[in-house]
Amino acid sequence: MNESSEKLVEKFLNFHSGHSQNTIKYYKSGLKAFMKYFDESKTWENITIEDAINFYNGYNQTEDGRIVNKNTKIKRLNDVNRFYGWAIEHQFLFKNPVKTFVKTLKFEKKERLNLSEKQVATVLAKVMNYDYYVYTLFLLKTGVRISEFQNILYVDVDLEDHSIYIRGGKGGKDRYVFIDNELLGHLKKYDAYRENLNLKTNCFFVTELGKKLTNYAIDKFREYLKEVTNDKIPFDVTPHVFRHTFGTLACEDDMNLIVLSKIMGHSNLNTTSGYVHSNKESRKKEYLRVMNNKK
Repeated sequence: MNESSEKLVEKFLNFHSGHSQNTIKYYKSGLKAFMKYFDESKTWENITIEDAINFYNGYNQTEDGRIVNKNTKIKRLNDVNRFYGWAIEHQFLFKNPVKTFVKTLKFEKKERLNLSEKQVATVLAKVMNYDYYVYTLFLLKTGVRISEFQNILYVDVDLEDHSIYIRGGKGGKDRYVFIDNELLGHLKKYDAYRENLNLKTNCFFVTELGKKLTNYAIDKFREYLKEVTNDKIPFDVTPHVFRHTFGTLACEDDMNLIVLSKIMGHSNLNTTSGYVHSNKESRKKEYLRVMNNKK
């Protein structure tokens, strides 16, 4: 798409600059994917519903070769639909050619993937890199989102109080997460290890070179997890799987749902309740507990 179309997107992003950096990044990536799919003859003014349909059917791979699933395509088109709504409201554009098509699209509901306690032990045993081990344990023990993890500042970690302040989580909300005794011991060692690095950031978690964890660094972490666990775990182990694991295991241990919701940064308790018996194994375990103990 042409330069004027790009400038209108910049106006849209600037208008929403009060949102979190992650939200802005999300909006930008969705619109960028849509724009790059078309040549410069296409503008926001002459996009048609047929173009939206062609994008949905043809956008199957990212520029770096990753497969695009159905839900990602729908999210991208939702970004475009949001953009058109804003542009029409502010009289930059006068019609939304994607709106009616987007309404027909339904997300595929997938069962949440999480690790069992036995699988958690397996994963931790396979992660031999020290930095990655600490990252993995932290994510499993706190349930934070990977973007939140990247942005934890040194001053936000209070080892004496067993607490960590999470700034600007999803929806721009701040909250606390907590540190159990096992994690505390590792964080104290990591803190001492960190002090010996040539630090170039005030973030708590850093690379081996003392730098902030960029998205590239997180991608390398993801690749490492996949490499060391692919013969042991029947699905891709990712940072988000660690978050689901935290929520699921906390429910299995009967953590109060309201407390868990606040720890995980959910805006709706229904989201948290989805972790109760969220997979086949936990449902089977609960079924057998009840049915095998009937009098």
